[in-house]
Amino acid sequence: MADFVDAGTLVLMLSLGTMAFGGVVLVAGNAGDLATRFWSAGFLMGGGGVLLLLLRGQILSVVSIQVGNTIMLGGVACMLCALAVYTQRPRMLRVVALWFLGSVVLFNVAASPPILAPLHARVLIIAGVVSLSQLLAVIILSAVQFQTTRLLNVLRFSHAALGVAFAARFLFILQTHTASDYLGPYPFIGSSIPNGLFFMAAIFIAFVQGPTFMMLKKEQADKEAFEARKQLADEVASRWAERRLQAARLDDARAGTIEHFARGVAHDANNIIGVLQLGYGQIIDQVKRRQKVGAEALKRMETALDQARITTSGLMALSGKEPPPLADVCIETVVDEVASMLESTLPTNIRLELATEPGLLAYTHRGFLISALFNLASNARDAMPRGGVLRLTTQHRDRLPEGAVRIGTPLSGSVVDIAITDQGAGIEPEALGRLFRPMFTTKEHHDGHGYGLYMVQGVVDRTGAALVVETALGQGTTMHFLIREIKRG
Repeated sequence: MADFVDAGTLVLMLSLGTMAFGGVVLVAGNAGDLATRFWSAGFLMGGGGVLLLLLRGQILSVVSIQVGNTIMLGGVACMLCALAVYTQRPRMLRVVALWFLGSVVLFNVAASPPILAPLHARVLIIAGVVSLSQLLAVIILSAVQFQTTRLLNVLRFSHAALGVAFAARFLFILQTHTASDYLGPYPFIGSSIPNGLFFMAAIFIAFVQGPTFMMLKKEQADKEAFEARKQLADEVASRWAERRLQAARLDDARAGTIEHFARGVAHDANNIIGVLQLGYGQIIDQVKRRQKVGAEALKRMETALDQARITTSGLMALSGKEPPPLADVCIETVVDEVASMLESTLPTNIRLELATEPGLLAYTHRGFLISALFNLASNARDAMPRGGVLRLTTQHRDRLPEGAVRIGTPLSGSVVDIAITDQGAGIEPEALGRLFRPMFTTKEHHDGHGYGLYMVQGVVDRTGAALVVETALGQGTTMHFLIREIKRG
């Protein structure tokens, strides 16, 4: 009787301890982790099954030996599944399922009529299948490649030791191969010393396995968290470096834009200054010689000053944010002024033609309008290197003209159309979409800086005007500058 009490006490400690550990892990562990859920379920089921076997025939008479052992084997299977999930070996789940089904069928067939195997045979089966399960655990853990730590080695050793303990019990029972009468209903065979040693080893190893696996999971979680933090830090550093690189590129682009723009303005300014210096030199020379100041030099200087005023107006159209003051402007006088300035810049192979409708008034900014028209006319002039006719026409319109490109305000009602037409080669289709972008030019690098039409767009946007581009390859281009018309009272 003392032997029974001693063995029962050890088994009770084993069952209650494993159930308590499984319950704690189930409640406090990571519920979203499949391996943790399997591990906690395994300890709960294993301890519960052993407890049912312990109480069978004493309190729970309705529980059979088949039910207790099936639950206990299910708990072992759950622990093996936890190891398979942890080691990322999904194929081993099938092997565990086959082991569980084979073990349960083998034991239940042996323990049920008509076979009803003797007690030592049933204990042999349980010892053999549990020993085999620990061998599976060692096989599963042996393939871990993503980490090698002392905890992992401890877990491997504990499963190997538990497998050896059950294998030793299997051999011991096989050797004795007889049931002892003093054990009564409790299914343990042999003297008290082997039983005590076996159950003490099983309790110790089970109590080592439980926390070791959870510590291993925590170690893995800590490592993943560290890797995640490191990756996040690397991403932050990379993004910061990318931002700095982008900022540097933006600064370079801004510097390049300013340099390009300054080069273009300096080019225009040098041309104007050169003309003024030439005229001024002629006037000084004539004054020194006490000659009459020639009108040609004065006219040349006046033209240069007009171009300077146009350039300044274009820069103001680009730089200002507030809308400029608009007023009623006589279109005919504006076109005459632009034509007068333009004639001095035209080569001998280009003829300027004017067709103006008298009496047209528009609501706009006179200086900005002159700047825009002069830029458009200068582009038309440069589009005819072989010569031709450059035509400026003005007319009243009730409908906007059709064209390939439209920018500015969608006007309606009566408008004034100032059209500038050249007989050049037309504009390529791929250039139409970039026509008004800054720094875009189809001219040679030294002939254009790509801000003329960009300034025109600035004038269009700030004065509430519109611009329509009509072009065809080989047939020239017409730029329609459209302004709201003011009817005379």
